[in-house]
Amino acid sequence: MSTSAPRGRIYRCPVCGAELTILAVGTGEFGPRCCNRDMVAQSRRLAFYVCPVCGAEVGVLLEGGGQFEPRCCNTGMRRAA
Repeated sequence: MSTSAPRGRIYRCPVCGAELTILAVGTGEFGPRCCNRDMVAQSRRLAFYVCPVCGAEVGVLLEGGGQFEPRCCNTGMRRAA
């Protein structure tokens, strides 16, 4: 398996259950392997938020049931596309 992958895509090992995600997209081909097997792309993805003041970014692993409102530079962060 070798493909270009979008930021936030999550991959899971079919053997041990290890997971990884793409934080920054490069120009090469991405084909993660674990336990000598290709990792499987999952349907869920990380949500990214960006600070409109300084440009800091956060990736959210799991949004809970509450009202999630990340802040940076005393300003609400915006969900990235």
